[in-house]
Amino acid sequence: MAETDQLTALRARLTAAGLGGRDLAWLEDRSWSDRNIPAISSATERTEYARREAALNAAIASLSSSERGASIEGKLAAALGARIADFDDRGEEEEER
Repeated sequence: MAETDQLTALRARLTAAGLGGRDLAWLEDRSWSDRNIPAISSATERTEYARREAALNAAIASLSSSERGASIEGKLAAALGARIADFDDRGEEEEER
């Protein structure tokens, strides 16, 4: 399958899972890569990350765990979840100092 076909199919799955055009543009701006997910800078942004993570996970809910981990959606969801955890842990680290 050509890359454009894969991206078209990916966009269709994510749209069906509840992500809108703004979310798809956000992911596209990051080249659909888990390595390009930036750190969270505000509580509002954290809410957006959590919403996107939930939709990505919903899009791959029917896959096996190994298929989820290998999928673009799974990698992006994991990266978003990691950024959420980093943001949430930020306050704990400051308290420990």
